[in-house]
Amino acid sequence: MKKRGFTLVEIMIVVAIIGLLAGIGVPAILKSVQNSRIKQAQTELEMMSAAILQLAWNTGKWPNGQLRTVGGSQERWNLSEARCGLLATDGSYNEWKGPYYEGVIKDPWGNPYFFDPDYRRDGVHVVVGSFGPNGWGRNRYDSDDIYVLLDD
Repeated sequence: MKKRGFTLVEIMIVVAIIGLLAGIGVPAILKSVQNSRIKQAQTELEMMSAAILQLAWNTGKWPNGQLRTVGGSQERWNLSEARCGLLATDGSYNEWKGPYYEGVIKDPWGNPYFFDPDYRRDGVHVVVGSFGPNGWGRNRYDSDDIYVLLDD
């Protein structure tokens, strides 16, 4: 009577093939997840830029409290604060008709979105942005930053 089953060599071959497929598939999945986070951040920044522009049109001020015609150099690193005027107001915005934004004020990597009136990338611009996957920020501009120009 013959015993049925797999030999050790057959099992090792199957495990090696599964490991090879996983080695090929996992990086592709991780890249896909990262790309979806970047797209999510871009979409949220587009919506947030519309909210910031509405705030600026209604009140005449950017989220840093300065007149929108001036710009200035004072950044806001956390747009969920009342002094920024998007979710609530601290009373410093005349004609405030908010809340202007009802989404999450953190990017897909868990860092707050920022407002920078003198962002230095291909010139000086007023932007709303994310520090991207690496999370480096506060005037450390690098290639993975994701932002929307508000002054074009």
